[in-house]
Amino acid sequence: MGDVDVISLQPLNHNKEDNFNASQLSTARSTSVGRGSGDSVKGAGSGLISSNLGINSSTSNTLTTIPPNDSVITIDRPNNTVSNFLSELDTKSNGESLNISWEDIFKNLSYILAWYFFSTALSFYNKNLMGKENFNLNLPLLISAMHTGMHFIITSILMNGYCSCIFKKPEGKSVSVRSYFTRVVPCAIASALEICMANASFVFITLSFYTMIKSSTPIWVLVFAFIFGLEQPRLILIFIISIISFGVILTVAGETKFNLTGFLLVLGAAIVSGLRWSLTQMLLQKEEGMNNPVATLYYVSPIMFILMIILSLIFENPLFIFRTSKHFEDVNTGIETFLLMFLGGFLAFCMTIAEFALIKNTSTVTLSVAGISKEILVISLSVLIYHDVLTPINLLGLVISIFGIAGYNYYKIRKTSEDKKGRYHVLPSHKNESLD
Repeated sequence: MGDVDVISLQPLNHNKEDNFNASQLSTARSTSVGRGSGDSVKGAGSGLISSNLGINSSTSNTLTTIPPNDSVITIDRPNNTVSNFLSELDTKSNGESLNISWEDIFKNLSYILAWYFFSTALSFYNKNLMGKENFNLNLPLLISAMHTGMHFIITSILMNGYCSCIFKKPEGKSVSVRSYFTRVVPCAIASALEICMANASFVFITLSFYTMIKSSTPIWVLVFAFIFGLEQPRLILIFIISIISFGVILTVAGETKFNLTGFLLVLGAAIVSGLRWSLTQMLLQKEEGMNNPVATLYYVSPIMFILMIILSLIFENPLFIFRTSKHFEDVNTGIETFLLMFLGGFLAFCMTIAEFALIKNTSTVTLSVAGISKEILVISLSVLIYHDVLTPINLLGLVISIFGIAGYNYYKIRKTSEDKKGRYHVLPSHKNESLD
């Protein structure tokens, strides 16, 4: 406690001034301050103290209660701090009651490793399957459509309760038709365009260059947050945008295998990703039925699938490739190719669930740090496996971009923490927040 806090344990004097009769005790309890009679706080050496804290009639800033051992515990506080004190006690009590076990540590490490594995595996899967120097399956739009179609099948099974042993069907109202077309559909279109452009860029550029350019996503997240009023322009945010932009410029200037088409595709994916994050944030804030990744994929994947199929038919002509490509020259080869295409859908779905579990059981801080370290890991592995060449200018741009991303994550985490504290003092309960 601070210097202004005095906790004293005094014998109960049964004189005229301090005597509590039945009516006074009833009045004190009826005016008790706290979260409820069932709450309790842990005192320093006095065990559990009931939260039926009456207000002493002699001083408005002293809290008293009568324990069974005929003693009075008084807690002297500065004026007008009773509610803050109770909030502080409740917070400390919650913190002290959390015993982190080895089982919790093991679970959290498992979530982190699972997210690392599936997200990294998905990056290398896309590059190996669609890269010209690798498997060279030049159907990124069709592959993306198959992934989203697979997501819809899996989430439909889960949402309809056919696998209740592993997933409990969420309760609550479903998304209305009007909300679906005005909120879900725009979010799905942005998501489809982002995935299609990102996957198509693997045909033209290296994995390391893709990762470095895609790291510019926070720039566009902030830009669209300014446009939609989700974030107020501040000098610190403009400074962060400038740092990341400068890092990306250096990255592009130092690229030895620069391809304009691939660069424009991945840059477009980063821009649309910023739009998608803003649309997703507005969607999750206003729709109660979209509060978990399974429900979100269930609603957005049909629109994504339809749009991706249309784009594939326009730009890729998959029917012609089926007839001419060596990957579909016979039935067995065609089946193997389609199984490979579906594998990415499974990896993407597992990555989404692992990401949600990681955030739910740890914090966004963990995911932010893991995201930055994953980018470094992917770039390092691409250098070792694919022999990507990184120049000193590349590396300098990467370091500057990572510094800017770390600053952005720190700002968002701090802002979220301050928002939660502000709401805690104003509202009796927390509201669900969407992740930026």
